[in-house]
Amino acid sequence: MFTLNPLNLPDAQIQLGIMLIVSAVLGFIIGYISRQRTIRELEGELASTERAVDDCLRAPVAAGPVADGETIVLNRIRARANEINFARIGLASAANADDLKIIVGVGPFLEKKLHAIGIYTFRQIANFNQEDIEKVNDIIEFFPGRIERDNWVGQATELAKK
Repeated sequence: MFTLNPLNLPDAQIQLGIMLIVSAVLGFIIGYISRQRTIRELEGELASTERAVDDCLRAPVAAGPVADGETIVLNRIRARANEINFARIGLASAANADDLKIIVGVGPFLEKKLHAIGIYTFRQIANFNQEDIEKVNDIIEFFPGRIERDNWVGQATELAKK
């Protein structure tokens, strides 16, 4: 009854040829643009890597002793000590330091980390609020939520009373 064969039209072959040419040109243009973008990104990465290599080559080599991992960590933590609000939690020094290892969850290295940022006494830990807990946890690179789970503030409050 109805014959809807588009190839029976008189100019069907021309239309197919035009569509083929248009799709080939569009594909080439899209591929070219995407390739150029990739090249620019890679050139940018290469330039930044070359700058990093040049910086490494220009940096002076330390002639002193090589620091061990613990020293590196403590120096990194010490550099962030200014982020803590000591006006609120209180200042202390190594001269009046408490034995923080008495608090459950605080070991020798963790005590060194706390000392590196200026926390020496139970009173300072007892004065922590939620913001201080999160900040100290981040600075000493400790397990998130561990200070709260081990209840350092409660333990420190009891120990400060004694």
